[in-house]
Amino acid sequence: MKKTLVISDRFPLPERSGADIRTMNLARYFASLGPVDIAYLSDLRSGPVQAERADEYLGKDDIFSGKYCLQKLEYPRSLRGRFGISVRGFPYPVREYSNASMEKLFALIELGGYDYVLVRYLRNTAGFFGLSQIAKGKVIIDIDDVLTRSLYDTLFTPTNNALRILFRTINKVLLAYYQTRCVTVFGACLVCSEKDKSDLWGEQASESIFVVPNTLGMRGSGELPIESGFSRRHILLFIGALHYQPNVSGLLWFLESVYPHYRNVYPDAGLLVVGRCPLPEVIEACARTKGVELHADVPDVIKYYKDCRAVIVPLLEGSGTRLKVLEAALLDRPVISTRKGVEGLDVVSGVHFLEFDDGHSFCEAYRTLSDERTYDALVARAENIVLEKYSHGALSTSMSKVVTYIDFKKGELSSALSSSHAPAG
Repeated sequence: MKKTLVISDRFPLPERSGADIRTMNLARYFASLGPVDIAYLSDLRSGPVQAERADEYLGKDDIFSGKYCLQKLEYPRSLRGRFGISVRGFPYPVREYSNASMEKLFALIELGGYDYVLVRYLRNTAGFFGLSQIAKGKVIIDIDDVLTRSLYDTLFTPTNNALRILFRTINKVLLAYYQTRCVTVFGACLVCSEKDKSDLWGEQASESIFVVPNTLGMRGSGELPIESGFSRRHILLFIGALHYQPNVSGLLWFLESVYPHYRNVYPDAGLLVVGRCPLPEVIEACARTKGVELHADVPDVIKYYKDCRAVIVPLLEGSGTRLKVLEAALLDRPVISTRKGVEGLDVVSGVHFLEFDDGHSFCEAYRTLSDERTYDALVARAENIVLEKYSHGALSTSMSKVVTYIDFKKGELSSALSSSHAPAG
């Protein structure tokens, strides 16, 4: 029996977001090895709806044997304060834990008897370099999104202030250095795709970086009764967290630059926008655009998949892989996406999805779905590759390599430490 501690942004139940789904899929893998505890943040600004639903689940039975609530310090508001903590070793968005939470985490990791410590996201590793060498060896950091690439600029609001631009440039260098230290110091790092692995470390990647694909995990093909969308009206579906900047930017670009072309060709067309915590600009854009319906913080997205004919993924930035693409494939809906929207997934345009980059190419791609055989074939091929490469079994196979590596390295370290303390002669 192996014991695991998961350190997460928030308590990941109910599974309403891609981040929570990945957290729970990884936690379920570790639960197959033995007891799993969770330490989560209480001060994450995730919106009142998410917080309310999380409270409902905290008192219920789940896979977590122990639950520990953590707090982090407020990020400084002044540019001087932000620069100060960056040069002290905590580049944004890494935030320090409170003293009490840091003491609790150190006690858990050093003395809690855990074989593995899974940390979701780089930003939750503040202070962990101070752990003992043995403790650092059992820490597995799920990088998930590689922040030092195109996703970095989405962490900040646009500015023309020269000092702020300078700070963000310096912070990016410090964050890249911090990221490198994490790869070299801790037991293992996880990413979602081979591209993210290359972005993180280059062509000669460290042996401690492992690709663990995103997967829906608990939902398999045919588990949910849903008819083919071929006969549906020209209704599109966008689904995703509506406070996540890559989603927001992509959706607003689609509404302004692509959707008008689609409506010109199909006057009865519509777009369902489904997601949690929509930002004001999303609410405003949806309200003023004809044929667009915004459905915020819905308890179940299946109804909207049933009502649509195709799913759109109009992303222009970001990293990782898109759970919405996997979900659409298992719910028999074709995906029309930008290249960035399917980046990191082993899919081919025209085979598993349809690609677009502007209004004209979107309409051309959608027009191919007027043939029922083409529609069904695209859906079937997408479903097959998801079941082959992004299933719960695929995640388990990948994670088995990670824990085998951690166990081997811990054995090597224990032997080295025993040898160093052996009496001479």
